[in-house]
Amino acid sequence: AAAGGGEGVRHVVTAVGARGLDPRAVDEVQPLVADLAAALSRVAAPCPGGRAALERWLVALNGMRAAEEIDDAQARQLAFDLDAAYAEFHRGLKDAS
Repeated sequence: AAAGGGEGVRHVVTAVGARGLDPRAVDEVQPLVADLAAALSRVAAPCPGGRAALERWLVALNGMRAAEEIDDAQARQLAFDLDAAYAEFHRGLKDAS
């Protein structure tokens, strides 16, 4: 497995699982996205598309106040981007092994 893969998997699972809980407040969503982006950057498996999408989310979320909430369209896009990052992460781990 790739170096840091276990930690990366934990962050991916946490972020995707939290998506099912439908967090909307910036102070709930931003730490999940930040942890996942950091984990993806530490694993040897390449995840450029997933990491780029998460970095765009971080820029947007960091520009908002903690109490603000993402709207329905943003929540749907975030769910899509998390799922895509999850799939890309696992493809990268499989290809790296």
